[in-house]
Amino acid sequence: MVTITMLINETLLRSHPSRRKMRVYNQSEESFMGRTREVIRGVLPPAVNWHLWLYCNYACNFCFATYEDIPRADRLSKEDALKVPKMLAKEGAEKITFVGGEPTMCPYLTDLLEAAKKAGLVTCIVSNGWGLTPDFLNKNHHLIDWVGISIDSADNEIHAKMGRGLRKDIAAGKSNHLTLTEKVWKNCKELGIKMKLNTVVCKENLNEDMSGYVIKLRPERWKIFEVLPVKGQNDECIGDLLLEKGEFQTWVDRHAWVEREGIQFVPESNEMMRGSYAMLDALGRFYSNAKGGHEYGANSILEVGVKQAWESNVFSKEKFDERGGLYDYHEGGAALPVLENE
Repeated sequence: MVTITMLINETLLRSHPSRRKMRVYNQSEESFMGRTREVIRGVLPPAVNWHLWLYCNYACNFCFATYEDIPRADRLSKEDALKVPKMLAKEGAEKITFVGGEPTMCPYLTDLLEAAKKAGLVTCIVSNGWGLTPDFLNKNHHLIDWVGISIDSADNEIHAKMGRGLRKDIAAGKSNHLTLTEKVWKNCKELGIKMKLNTVVCKENLNEDMSGYVIKLRPERWKIFEVLPVKGQNDECIGDLLLEKGEFQTWVDRHAWVEREGIQFVPESNEMMRGSYAMLDALGRFYSNAKGGHEYGANSILEVGVKQAWESNVFSKEKFDERGGLYDYHEGGAALPVLENE
């Protein structure tokens, strides 16, 4: 009999570009993270990314989520937004990731976190770090299971070239991104929040070796993305950053050894990223990037319900599994302490 443990093991091994053995979990076939197999195959995949806030204070040249095709004034009301977590949980979601834009710019993010926890969801915030102030974290850390911080280099000069920094800093030819994120990272770790590191690989950081820096940070999970062109989002300005065939794999091979240090290493090529995420926009519509651009659903989940809104969305469960989208959201691996400089 094929067990869930066997399926997870198989998909992790198949998805890993260098075919190295990845960490697996010893759940039984009857249950994984408290879900039966029937629930795993329910209406929604277990993880949903909600791009709830269109605005961002950073100037990343490669950004694939600019949402210039959505009027800035268009978003759910706070009252309707607070209904979303419970609606997603009811249809099989177990983890909600608040994304942007920059989600910490949303003035009622705390309320959304509370609604998500009341719905029984694992919570994650993916952020540039700007709004994750000591005050915000001290007040809300009990509502936050994961924080994903985007760091593309151990060198702020490279960040400046990539646009990874506040707009005013990038306009002045500099970036203070590492100064900001290292403080946020330390605060999150001290508060017991599990940490995910997100890195975009492009021409500007292609030849860098971030391994030593990442070992010091000790994320539970390190996601590496091949810079992704998306029609209507970044395709007019991303040309000089795109990678040639084989370059992403070379970068992956250079860094994959960090997995021996207990860090989950999760590289995602363009092909693996397209159509493998369950994404909700600021209007509460599911959308897909499977065909190279953003294709938004006709209706919000507030209008027609989650099930009907999801039925018309293009999503590959196979890719979701292959890229390691199914893992123990509650644990995420052992907590790894930040290493102090010698």
